[in-house]
Amino acid sequence: MQWQCRIGGGLAALLVGAVTAYAQEIPQPEGEVPQPGAVVPGPAPPRASSGLEAESLPGELTEDIDQVHDFRFGPTAVSDVNFLMDYLRLRDLFGDTGIRSFGWVEGGYTGSSSGQGILSVQPRLNRFGNEFLLNEIGWVVEKPLKQDEFNLGFMMRYFAGANAALGAAKGGIGSPPGNPHFGEDFRDLYLSAHLPVLTERGMDFKIGRMNTIIGYNGFLAPYRPFYSSDYQFFYAQDGAFTGFLTNLHVSDRLEVWNGMTLGANTFFVMRSAHSYCYIGQVNYWLTDEKKTRLTGSVYAGPDAIFAAPGQNGTFVTMVELRLQQNWSDRFTQVLQNNMGWDVNTPVGTGSFYGLYLINIFHLTGEVDALCRAEWFDDPQGTRTGVKTNYEEVTLGLNWHPSKYLDIRPEIRGDFAGAPAYGVNGAHDHFSQLTGGISFLVKF
Repeated sequence: MQWQCRIGGGLAALLVGAVTAYAQEIPQPEGEVPQPGAVVPGPAPPRASSGLEAESLPGELTEDIDQVHDFRFGPTAVSDVNFLMDYLRLRDLFGDTGIRSFGWVEGGYTGSSSGQGILSVQPRLNRFGNEFLLNEIGWVVEKPLKQDEFNLGFMMRYFAGANAALGAAKGGIGSPPGNPHFGEDFRDLYLSAHLPVLTERGMDFKIGRMNTIIGYNGFLAPYRPFYSSDYQFFYAQDGAFTGFLTNLHVSDRLEVWNGMTLGANTFFVMRSAHSYCYIGQVNYWLTDEKKTRLTGSVYAGPDAIFAAPGQNGTFVTMVELRLQQNWSDRFTQVLQNNMGWDVNTPVGTGSFYGLYLINIFHLTGEVDALCRAEWFDDPQGTRTGVKTNYEEVTLGLNWHPSKYLDIRPEIRGDFAGAPAYGVNGAHDHFSQLTGGISFLVKF
């Protein structure tokens, strides 16, 4: 009987559509005065923005929570492209289950003054100098959570390419990575639930392998504004982990994350014998208009964040403070600070500190101008392997002529207080100039 109901429903919808189309063709009387009490149709009210950029880690987390989201100006969110859903008819296959699927491919080229090969220290993720790279192939099948009732969801996010080789998880498909140019793994593989408890908006729960909540720049290509990433992203944060997370929606403006992980970048195994780690975050919009967002994060535990080879300690504590200011619909600034301490390393307590400012200008509906200025200090060399401080300035564009394509050129200058840059493990230069361009195709 189910197929009969579907046929009947389809015929009814076709009949209603035909009647509506016919009614629209009938000339309407001019100057007709609405009757008292009649509802006069008007333009639909504008939907409120989430206050977030689609090409950011906070945007990714919002995208994963629910299928209904409204980002600001900029590229189309990868989950809204809908090529697989509409043109390959997956929407018909999934029906009203709430399941969706989407994906992307990113490739790019980075020219470097240091020469050809794997670049030392930075940049990341585009770490091969003077070489075209297949960075990522991503494919997602997920069921996001509805926020108005108890329901269950899941996420399967597979990715492959040079970025997957760099981010290979302990215990994952590509562990240990054998080819630095190509690897594969599950970036996310978790179950989720929305629980209508504690507050009016309830709480979300996730368990399994999942992306981190820390940092503005995401690991995956659609969730970062630049082709290259910052020092904090690679040396002061953990990109993904196995564990559980809860997100308590205290109000429309306040959410509180808490969770436990098995250590840095693991796939259902522990990083070390005692690597139980705590992760937590508070996000707060100062006003309902969502102009100013304050974020505070803590990640602490044994092997919570990677150290340089041979510089691992016994307990890492990392604190993140972030301010996002939406000055207008077209101009956003992000100020982020990471600071951390790793005790009992071979050189004592290893500390690290970072600060950056990102400016995002939506010049037109198709072009964004980007600027990032950053300072990072590794005084004991426990993060980068070189005892020094770093600065970098990156200027870039994001041209998105259609919802399927983002083209991201950039020019970047890196500077260090000691010889830190080179290729294939060498540290020969105090500075480095790179120019890169990436092509991100979303489907």
